[in-house]
Amino acid sequence: MSQSHNYNHITTIIFDMDGTLIEHTWQLQTICDALFARFADKLAPLTADEFFDCFWTKSYDMWHMMVDRVLDGQTAAKYAYANTLRTLGYDPALAGPLLDAWVELVLEEAVPFVDTYTVLAELRQHYTLGILTNGYIHLQRRKIEKYRLEEYVDFIVVSEEAGYHKPDRRVFECALDLAGQPLPEQVLFIGDNLETDIGGALAAGLTPVLIDTKNRTDPPEGVYEINRLAELLILLNLNQG
Repeated sequence: MSQSHNYNHITTIIFDMDGTLIEHTWQLQTICDALFARFADKLAPLTADEFFDCFWTKSYDMWHMMVDRVLDGQTAAKYAYANTLRTLGYDPALAGPLLDAWVELVLEEAVPFVDTYTVLAELRQHYTLGILTNGYIHLQRRKIEKYRLEEYVDFIVVSEEAGYHKPDRRVFECALDLAGQPLPEQVLFIGDNLETDIGGALAAGLTPVLIDTKNRTDPPEGVYEINRLAELLILLNLNQG
């Protein structure tokens, strides 16, 4: 690991949540199959592929209804299922149970990385820490609550609550306000998505660090990459014990 980067000026570290602090241990297809299996008898003779081919289009539309502040996130998420069911000729009353089951499955498979708590605890002794996550309040806050992440950071921004979503620079500015208004150049942003995390942080003037736990991609030129959270302690010259 190169030590050519100087981070002595950093006062604040902000983390993405999913894929950065929380690991998704199942493939998306696995979650979809598990969800459909719970309702297969009510949706017969429909197949899982037929259901989700329709659902993802509806979900994309409903996400943007939330982004445009036409609907709150929970309503948008529910209507992604309701509109799918209507389109396919099934009872939209199944939407609520489908959404509840989806949340339950995600909360089962999404768990903190093995070093999440130790790294956050160490870093908080030296820096202001925050979380900035895109997503619906009803799901993201459940993850935060389940894993007590609020105990390890100084502030949390869920994009639906802020009304802006990464990579929009305004959601990064909301996080800076909660951090006590440090200069953008004093802030590290740790994330796993090149567009929403790395591109968004760069556009907002923050210093991004790409975390790539699966070696899937290369960072843009000049952006530092780590493969696990504990590497931050090395990057920042902190004692790892």
